[in-house]
Amino acid sequence: MREKPSIPEERLLACLQEQYDLSAVTLDFLPLGLDTRAGVYRAVSEQGTPYFLKAKYGSLYKPSCLVPGYLRDQGIAAVVAPLTTRQGTLWTQVGAWTLIVYPFIEGDTGWNPAMTSGNWQAVGTALKQIHRVALPPGGFPSMRTETFDPAEYCLEVYTLETHQAGSESGSKVEHALRSSWMAHQSTIHAVVTSLVEIAGLLQGRSGAHVICHADLHPGNIIRDQAGHVFIIDWDDVMLAPKERDFIFVEEQTPSPFMQGYGPAEIDWTALAYYCYERVVQDLIECAHEVFFREDLGIETKAEAARLFETIFAAGTMLDAARAAAHLQS
Repeated sequence: MREKPSIPEERLLACLQEQYDLSAVTLDFLPLGLDTRAGVYRAVSEQGTPYFLKAKYGSLYKPSCLVPGYLRDQGIAAVVAPLTTRQGTLWTQVGAWTLIVYPFIEGDTGWNPAMTSGNWQAVGTALKQIHRVALPPGGFPSMRTETFDPAEYCLEVYTLETHQAGSESGSKVEHALRSSWMAHQSTIHAVVTSLVEIAGLLQGRSGAHVICHADLHPGNIIRDQAGHVFIIDWDDVMLAPKERDFIFVEEQTPSPFMQGYGPAEIDWTALAYYCYERVVQDLIECAHEVFFREDLGIETKAEAARLFETIFAAGTMLDAARAAAHLQS
């Protein structure tokens, strides 16, 4: 969230004291991330220890806290998991907001500076550990499991196109996104068609499902000065084929990521599906933020419109999807 959440900072400070026994001296809002329903802060205790506080509005997807907590307990050092409250829980509530506290790790995230070969190799090693972890007895009941069903995406795209793209009302930003949508309409239709066709090939398969982070881009990987990597933001964690975690891996030969991950047969059909799915998810999310999120400011909406346009640029996920589709098994 780039805009400061509406929750008063006094309530956040009181919660840190009451639920985490943490007396914060400073609490600084960090305008980071693309999740428009969550704000993050850097809190520093009286002892000088920094913490990362996340305030998320609305219902909590519990596996986003439970799974990294479980992986941490399995000894996977690269996983950044929530700290526990006085009651032993991994989150707490303040009204409609869920508050989660993590250790604060100093380092770089994002695409600039770019991840090094050593960083990618370390991520591959950590991800192999994660993919090998067995679920606990009973698993995580509310954890999403891959079904390769794109019906909801198709409906969302159809609804956006019929009820929004053809409208003449709205703000300058809405007009800009509508124009962009119409300019790329044939590409959008081709992407949805490819997604549906590939889903049909995958629905009859019964390959192994593993714990997947499901959003493993460089913005969710912290790299410290010592070369260690840490995986954050488990909001999309799910059970899926391993390829769900491969879509942001840089294409190099040899691939540092695969050197760390080790020998693995790639299901190019599954990888193509996930790349096309990401394209569809991004265009839907950008459109929703522009057309339907009345709680967002004009700058945030304008940024969403700009991000929408970049979806179709050369060298992006769309090109990765097309490339993977050519290698389908």
